[in-house]
Amino acid sequence: MSVDDRDALIRYDQLASRVYSEDRMPQGTRDLILALGWITLRDPRRHDPSVGVWARTRDVLNVDNKKMWELIGEDAPRYEHDWQSDPKGCQAPMARVDRLCGRSTADGFTEADRVTGRFRFWGFCSRPRCRDYGKTIYQRARIANQKAPEPIPNQGGLLPLFFSWNWEAKYRKAVEVLPLMGSWEPPSYGLSADEWPPVPGDEPVKTFPKLRLVASGGQSIASDRPKLVAVKG
Repeated sequence: MSVDDRDALIRYDQLASRVYSEDRMPQGTRDLILALGWITLRDPRRHDPSVGVWARTRDVLNVDNKKMWELIGEDAPRYEHDWQSDPKGCQAPMARVDRLCGRSTADGFTEADRVTGRFRFWGFCSRPRCRDYGKTIYQRARIANQKAPEPIPNQGGLLPLFFSWNWEAKYRKAVEVLPLMGSWEPPSYGLSADEWPPVPGDEPVKTFPKLRLVASGGQSIASDRPKLVAVKG
């Protein structure tokens, strides 16, 4: 085994260790990162200039183009609200009882946090007292929603932690290929999760060494093979 091969083996093992230690890593993203790491560092064909990164990754994962775009699209950095975590039923407090009303909601709205831009859902039933209580919060929410910043992302942004590539173009292409994903715009906070501001209660995403993937369209540029780059900051 040459010195270069030994170094590549160590680097791949380090990459795999970091991937498996990231408990927020979805399976599809994990498989894609490990495949890219294998192709870049361990694949016997990694020095063949005729083998493109995109095509080789499809072969290693045994997937088609659509699935490749799905894997990339799933990692598009975005904010997704967890509707299941919102309180259920009317949220007006009961008089002389230390609990919420809890009846089925007749009116509902969201209120954004003025710091994080993330929001919560409010719901109130049709009883006059509960509706009056909800009106006060609704007025507050209208102002908050107008002044709140763009929501800090809470999904995706993991691929850019490990590899340097034109991820914005890749995410946009994924949305074009898979229109059911809806629209997507890059968050102002950055594409990689380690650039996002901290949110109270959230675990910060670790910063990982990156591998450079230079590509045009869906195919790798044959003259530019993936290269290791120094960690910034």
